[in-house]
Amino acid sequence: MTVQQNESSVPASLRPSHSSMLMWAPCIAILLYLISSLMLFKFGPIDWAVHNEGEFWAFNALYLSMFSVGYAVAHWRRHWWTAGGFAQSPRNFTERFFWPVWFCAVVVVLIAHRNLTLGPSYIPTTLLSDFITGLITPEKGYIYKLSAEANANFSGNPPVTALYGALSFSKLVLVYMLVSDWSGLSRLKKILGLAVAIFPILSGVSVGTNKPIFDVAFTFLFLILACVVITPHVARLAFIKSRLVLIGITVLIVLFSVAYFQHTMSVRAGGLEYADRLGLSVGAEVASAEEARPVAVKPAFKKYCDISGGVVLKGCELLSIGTIYLTQGYYGMSLSADIPFETTYGLGHSKFIIDALRNYLDVDLGPRTFQQKIDDRWSAEAQWHSAYSQWANDVGFLGVALVMFAVGFYVCAIWTSALTTHNMAAVCNIPVLAILIFFIPANNQVFNQLESLATFIVLLITWLGSLPMGTRVRTFLRAK
Repeated sequence: MTVQQNESSVPASLRPSHSSMLMWAPCIAILLYLISSLMLFKFGPIDWAVHNEGEFWAFNALYLSMFSVGYAVAHWRRHWWTAGGFAQSPRNFTERFFWPVWFCAVVVVLIAHRNLTLGPSYIPTTLLSDFITGLITPEKGYIYKLSAEANANFSGNPPVTALYGALSFSKLVLVYMLVSDWSGLSRLKKILGLAVAIFPILSGVSVGTNKPIFDVAFTFLFLILACVVITPHVARLAFIKSRLVLIGITVLIVLFSVAYFQHTMSVRAGGLEYADRLGLSVGAEVASAEEARPVAVKPAFKKYCDISGGVVLKGCELLSIGTIYLTQGYYGMSLSADIPFETTYGLGHSKFIIDALRNYLDVDLGPRTFQQKIDDRWSAEAQWHSAYSQWANDVGFLGVALVMFAVGFYVCAIWTSALTTHNMAAVCNIPVLAILIFFIPANNQVFNQLESLATFIVLLITWLGSLPMGTRVRTFLRAK
């Protein structure tokens, strides 16, 4: 996916010069974000009945520390992925592979649409009507998707699922082509490329689900930001000007994702009362008074919002629902922190893998997971659980420190590779890692879904193969 060229062949004016602050920017931003999510969990509008507080805060401090150490080690060894020089312009790649990638992405979005809507056909004949219904009454599609009728009428197809996983990366690569070579694309390629790239938004709205919309927003936003940052200073303004239309579309996608989230959650959750109903529903069979109400809006916050009314009340509802959405995984983690560890053999971090093993091999790892063990207090299916808790299924909560070391190492390696050599696989990795990091407090978002899991694996393998060491290994094998 990338071709290296010697640094001397690049004009001095076009060679990027990167300050230490820019090299460390992702580490600083991620640490600030994760710390902020913890502060929101602790001091935000929602009052959580946190369990095992000592272990909870100690583990989180350890994880953030190990992320920093992993990032620092990768920065120290950065010559491993920067010694190969600069990557060539992506234009040659786009010219050669645009239509094959576009066709693969079409297959992926059609399969994903059927899987998401549980429809009878891979051709979405009712797409327009479903989309309009999802815009107006998002709860209809959402309730139907969860119904026994919908699941009874839907049957999976293992060969199609395998094809879907194998081609999933193409959707991300298509967006990369649009962003990196927008000015060089014909009008037909721009229109058809955008149509496929934003198709998941239509799928998400059709069933009142926010995840596909957020994925599109993250992908466009972080690819544009990454490409702007890695573009040399002298060419950066021209790069931005030539993509104003695409940047405008991305802004609209981001605004729509926020607005639709507020719309769906206000309908589904019911404003400030959502926390009270959630607390009662998950603790209905628990005798302890504290456990019977694990979540509630803080009285002072609720009083202020009710008195203010109007726009302030709407903002309060969005803040409270958003807080529950983002930080509820931390509550599940607090419940799990003192539960004995039973390994899931490296497979329990992914809901997709657990379900596949149960459905196709009759191997059920669910009872060994922390999520299943606290199901009577915090539903393993209906509620979210922090990525930390799901990684802990494989290595225990103490072992998650090593996972965070690896995440920090990988984030730094990818960022350094993208920033200094413009490696295509590294650049494409950035939105995937952004989604993974953003949802750490809530859910193991990337590894729980086949599409994102397969994309992550393909990009990891491609990036490793594109490194100077990978090039030398391939040369050695050919010589043999």
